[in-house]
Amino acid sequence: MATTRKMKETALEELREKFQKAQSVAFGQYAGLSVEQISKLRKELKSAGVEFKVAKRTLFKIAAKEQGIELPDEVMMGTVGAAFSYEDSVAGPRLLKKLGKDFEKLQLLGGIMEGKVMTVAQMKEIAGLPSKQELLAKLVGLMRAPLQGFYGALQSPLGSFTRAVSQYAEKKPA
Repeated sequence: MATTRKMKETALEELREKFQKAQSVAFGQYAGLSVEQISKLRKELKSAGVEFKVAKRTLFKIAAKEQGIELPDEVMMGTVGAAFSYEDSVAGPRLLKKLGKDFEKLQLLGGIMEGKVMTVAQMKEIAGLPSKQELLAKLVGLMRAPLQGFYGALQSPLGSFTRAVSQYAEKKPA
């Protein structure tokens, strides 16, 4: 079915909104994936607050250009889809990289983060970063460790004293 001008305008308007709202956009080449694999890809991305959108490369370029971003050809090679990350800017690249290991034909091509175009190498490096939740958990663990050590140090002498008194009480004749 041929895409009409009206359909292209609707798709372009939708892409404009997504580019404005997204914290990051990761582009991936998905040619050769089965419908089942694409469904799994969309489902995993959606559970992480990431939306995967497929459109013509020219529409992606026009929507990005209207945001002041010039997409190079190496980011827009082949059959391209975009993972729009709305909550966690690292989630899209991380999931595309991870799922690229499961589906050999899925490749991370590059992306946009904080209004700057990122190369494949930069996006793969970003994809290796821990998530916001992981970083917060590490911070809480680091803050909790000294308190646990202090608590253990206080309990040790008190516990030793209690054991000594109970052993003395056992040995003492009635």
